[in-house]
Amino acid sequence: MQKPVRLTLWLLLALANIWPLLGQIALAAGAAPAIANSSIRQEKVELAEPRSTAEGSGTATGSISSGLPNSAGNPRSARISDTIQGHHAIEYLIDARTGQSLELDLRSNNVQASYHITAPAAPRALHKGHGLHARYSVTLPRDGTYKVLVYLMESAAEKGESANFLLKIRLRDPG
Repeated sequence: MQKPVRLTLWLLLALANIWPLLGQIALAAGAAPAIANSSIRQEKVELAEPRSTAEGSGTATGSISSGLPNSAGNPRSARISDTIQGHHAIEYLIDARTGQSLELDLRSNNVQASYHITAPAAPRALHKGHGLHARYSVTLPRDGTYKVLVYLMESAAEKGESANFLLKIRLRDPG
């Protein structure tokens, strides 16, 4: 009778060690299809250039306007007005340094509009947000290009829904 008890105990211990990994795999598999099946357009966000407007093309179009930095420590910002539809997504690239403060403010007319931000060389998103008004602020952990991906959740993308959005990006130097 000791063999079944040992085997059961061994199986329970093995399952306890594997369970967190299975949860991470399930989360990754559940989140990936909406983005993996998407057509992703990349746009570089220049926060320090004079006011300018850049027009996009295709299903996801819009404009970016940038503000000039006033003096050391003052924020640099950009306002991005755009539209996503179905499985079309837009990835905004932001060059930043360790210790800078990054603020994101996404407003959309579709509750299924989502974004996630990824740090340079990071395997996972630093943060995910969605809804009619989503905000996030973080002190950046490393130098490099941060990626902000704006997309529709799977259920809305499958229906071919669209979302008009305004993304405000603010970057501050420490101090």
